[in-house]
Amino acid sequence: MITSIITPILLVSILGAGIAIFLAIADKKLAVPVDPLVEEVTSVLPMGNCGNCGFAGCTQFAEKVVHDPLVSPSLCTPGGSECAEKIARITGKEPGTIEVKKAAARCSGCTDTNCTAKYIYSGLSDCDAAAQMFAGEKSCEYGCLGLGNCQRICPFDAIAMDDNHLPLVDEKKCTGCGVCATACPRNIIQIVPILAASIIKCMNKDKGGATRKICESGCMGCRICEKSCPHGAMKVVNNLCEIDYDKCRGCKEPVCLVVQCKPNVILPNYGVAIPDIEPPTPKKRQKAPAA
Repeated sequence: MITSIITPILLVSILGAGIAIFLAIADKKLAVPVDPLVEEVTSVLPMGNCGNCGFAGCTQFAEKVVHDPLVSPSLCTPGGSECAEKIARITGKEPGTIEVKKAAARCSGCTDTNCTAKYIYSGLSDCDAAAQMFAGEKSCEYGCLGLGNCQRICPFDAIAMDDNHLPLVDEKKCTGCGVCATACPRNIIQIVPILAASIIKCMNKDKGGATRKICESGCMGCRICEKSCPHGAMKVVNNLCEIDYDKCRGCKEPVCLVVQCKPNVILPNYGVAIPDIEPPTPKKRQKAPAA
């Protein structure tokens, strides 16, 4: 009886050992040689695999930046200038420059207190799924759906949903990789320069009267901000104010933040210290001298 138990155990052990030896030999024979430079570049990357560099992931970017002379070390925005400089030293290329950017959520009016609802959504906790159900439960079909797709997909754990189910970005963790922006079905996540003085907290493109009926925090397209900007950086497009950050000069005393915007959709960008400023006083028109 003992022999009948030991025999199968021995056979299984021998079979397992044979498979292990076979796999070890196959691993050595089929192993793909790894370029030590690629390994060195990979070691300095943040390994978030966000794809913002244009490649499938950090490993593929490391391979391309080592072997392709046209691939710049400055493509990894999450790694920043320090990472680009390290890659440049490893590959012998010029580091280039990286403009530091951050994510900003362009919605502040999805709470029950200031935005009307069409129905109560009780489906999957997924923004894409909610958007397919009559364009979401809120009457505003441009605002945040509040189900946290951006939070779940962020590779750097830089987004949390606040008490009003709106995305709150941690500027210390955010790298501006843009993954959250591509994941949002409403496109309310915008990647802005870190030194941007202000952001527009609205995405509603309806006319002012229609916007006001469904949301108290929506842009009315009144053009007050557009007229006030001394650099022409603000422009109302499709009833919605947009900021051209290439034209924005980051004024020391940003007029856009003190302009009389009734819904108060122009807010300071996080991470930027905005000084306390008084609204500009209108200049008195001088009387023409008597003839």
